[in-house]
Amino acid sequence: MATNPTRVIILANKAKPPVTGALAQLRPWLEERAEIVAELEAHELDGTADDGAVPRADLGVVLGGDGTMLALARSAVARGLPIVGVNFGKLGFLAEFSLDDLRRHWELVSSGRCRTSQRLVLEVMVFGAGAAPCRVDHIDQSGCKFSALALNDAVVTAGEPFRMIEWELTINPSATQTSVTASAGDGIIIATPSGSTAYNLSAGGPIVSPGSDAMCITPICPHSLAFRPIVISSNDCACVCVKRANEGTTLVIDGRVPIKLNVDEQVFVRRHPKTLTLVHNPDLSYWDMLAKKMHWAARPRSG
Repeated sequence: MATNPTRVIILANKAKPPVTGALAQLRPWLEERAEIVAELEAHELDGTADDGAVPRADLGVVLGGDGTMLALARSAVARGLPIVGVNFGKLGFLAEFSLDDLRRHWELVSSGRCRTSQRLVLEVMVFGAGAAPCRVDHIDQSGCKFSALALNDAVVTAGEPFRMIEWELTINPSATQTSVTASAGDGIIIATPSGSTAYNLSAGGPIVSPGSDAMCITPICPHSLAFRPIVISSNDCACVCVKRANEGTTLVIDGRVPIKLNVDEQVFVRRHPKTLTLVHNPDLSYWDMLAKKMHWAARPRSG
């Protein structure tokens, strides 16, 4: 009995020269095995919303690196679109496949028989000064000046002229009604388990298994010996209120979406009700990826 071919969206980062050549090889091969409903470049997606340029499909195939994966992620979440990444970047922690891997495992990938994981996604909102405390289950959108989804992290960063900024952090603001801590430094990161191996890790935050229902909160160069990274439940929400800012103080979503922040504006972060479906390389586990690509727990070289 005939079945409909898998509908595929290709997202290619053609700014990387090897991607253009790989796409020329992959596209005719893929057309024999799937229906390509769209071919987009990474810059066509701004990552801030459910982009109408992305049609309905069964699978997203991403050629680039982890940054290119993040470009499609928000649209993929809105559509329930599983994505598979072919790595042409430096690390490829989300983009697990090589071009040869994709060809070799295509039957498993296209039939839905590859291992997948559901990745936590954050809903990030900015409120003006004086906005009422938010709750996990309800938000008064009338006071919201910006919102976006984050697969990796939401970062409040000092920006130019690079003086320390000050902020107040509140966990579950509607319940506590008061900040947990006030601090100063170069900024603060709120990361998902997927993003725990990105900027969070570089700033000294913990590695969190991607299956965990948790968020990491990690300060960036805090002016305190006592402010250490923490891990909270994904059922909690966090609010960062900027108390002192620079001209360039910015909220950055997944390293791609910058939003200028002013004094007394509040960044509210909670889990999004939908998750991202990530297709995994059958040849690798998460811990293999850590050991292979990040040299996790590697012994020092002798000699």
